[in-house]
Amino acid sequence: MLRGIESKIEYHPFLEDWGNSYQSLLRTALNDRQKGLSETEIEKNYQKRFNIQWAWADSLATNASSVYDQLTTAKINQIELISTDIQTGLVKSQETLEKLETSFNNPTRKTTRNFTKKLLGLKSKLQRLQRKKKQLKQLKQSKRLHICWGSKKLFNAQYHLEENGYSSHDEWLEDWRKKRGGNFYSVGKGSVDGNNPVTKIHHSSEDIFTVTITIPRCYQDTYGQSLTLKFEVTQARKHDLLYALEANKPVTVQIFRREHKDDQWYIHLSTYIQAVPYISSLKNGCLGIDLNANSIDLVYIKRDGNLHQIQGQKTVFSWEIPTGTTGQVEAKLRDITAEIVRIAQSFECPVACEDLDFSKKKASLRHQSKKYSRMLSGFVYDKFRSFLVARAEKYGIEVIFKNPFATSVIGMIKYMPKYGLNSASAAAMVIARRALGFSERIPSSYLSLICPESRLGWFRAYMGSMGKNL
Repeated sequence: MLRGIESKIEYHPFLEDWGNSYQSLLRTALNDRQKGLSETEIEKNYQKRFNIQWAWADSLATNASSVYDQLTTAKINQIELISTDIQTGLVKSQETLEKLETSFNNPTRKTTRNFTKKLLGLKSKLQRLQRKKKQLKQLKQSKRLHICWGSKKLFNAQYHLEENGYSSHDEWLEDWRKKRGGNFYSVGKGSVDGNNPVTKIHHSSEDIFTVTITIPRCYQDTYGQSLTLKFEVTQARKHDLLYALEANKPVTVQIFRREHKDDQWYIHLSTYIQAVPYISSLKNGCLGIDLNANSIDLVYIKRDGNLHQIQGQKTVFSWEIPTGTTGQVEAKLRDITAEIVRIAQSFECPVACEDLDFSKKKASLRHQSKKYSRMLSGFVYDKFRSFLVARAEKYGIEVIFKNPFATSVIGMIKYMPKYGLNSASAAAMVIARRALGFSERIPSSYLSLICPESRLGWFRAYMGSMGKNL
C-alpha cells in the first residue's frame, strides 16, 4: 500500500539554489519530450549537458515524462468535454427554440412572459457554442501541449500590477521566479543504501530521521559532495517509514518550499508499506451507498440479499450532502466516511459504492437544472470516494464499486414498497445486492409502463450493462 509521509525539514541555502535549478531543468526536459526526445535520451544527454549525476538526470526524465503524459491525457479529456458540451448545448438550444416557436405561434399571457429575455438568452448560448467550436478546432489542430508553471493567476497579475499589490514589474518578477522554483524530486530505489540513490533516508534516533542529499556536480564547488539534514516523523508514520527502510522499499523524495507557511521547507516521502488485511467478508453481508444531490444514504444488506431488520439495531443511515467552504466540506466528508467505516467494522462486511464517471456530466452541467449542480460538479463525489477508500484501507474494509445503472428505478419499484424505504435507501440496497452477486431487473409487468415503445431495446441495454447477453 502506497503511503505518503510529510515533515518539516531544516533550511539550507542549497535547497533554494537546487530547487530553482531543478524546476528550470524540468521545464527544459518537458520541452524536449514534446520535441520527440525519449525519457532514456533525456536521461543520457542531461548528465553531460547540465553536469549532473545519472540519478538526478533519471529523476528529471521520469518527472518530465509524468507531466507529459498528464498533459496528453488532459488534452484528450478537454476535447471530449468540449465536444460533449457543444452536443448537449445544441440539443438544449433546439428544445428551447421549439418552445419559443410554439409560444410565438400560440401566444398566451403565460407563454409570452419574458419572451424577449428568453430569446436573448438563446442567442447568447448559441454565440457561446460558436466560440466553443472555434476553441475545439484550435485544440485539435494544436500539436504543442501547454502548461503554466507558476499559476495562471500570478502570470496574469503582471498586466494589472497595482490591482494585485505590485508597485513594479521587477517586484512581480521576483514572486514569479519564486513561485516557479523551490521544488525538487528524486526517484527511490530499494536496493541502494538509504532507499534512494541521491536523497538517502536514515533513522537517526527516536523520532529523528536524516536525509543525505548527493549534491549535483554543478553545485559541488559551492556546497561540497553531500549535505545531511534532519527531520522528524512521529507516531504511525514513523513505524511506516521504519518498515519501508528495513524492508528495502523504494522511497521517493520530494523537497519543496511552502510560501503560505512562511517559506518553510518540507520533505515528502512516498513509499510502500504492508497493506492492512481485510477483516470484511461478503459472507457477513454488505453495506450499500447511494450518493445523490441531497444526501448520502447507507443500507446494510444480509448475505441472503434482504434488508437486515433487527429490533433496536439501526441498519439504514442517511447524511446530508455537506455545504460550506472547501475545507468545511472536506472535514464533514471525512467524518461521514469515518462513520461508514465504523459501521462496516461492526458488521465486518465490505462497502459497495456507485462507480460514477462525472466527466461527461461536468461538460453538460451548465445545461442541467440547478438542483443537481452541486453533485454533478463531481467535487463531493470525488472527495467522498477518495476519503472512503483511504479510510477503509486503513481499517481493513474492502470497497467494491458497482455499475449504478437503473438503481434508482429498480429500488423504487422493488424495495420502496416492500421495506418502506425512501428512493435513495432503496437505490443503496440495489448497489449492495449487486456487490453480493444478485441479479437485479425491473419486473416485466413494469417495463411497458416505463418505456412501452422501446421495451425490448431498453431491456437489452440494461442486461448488457450487467455483463449478460440476451
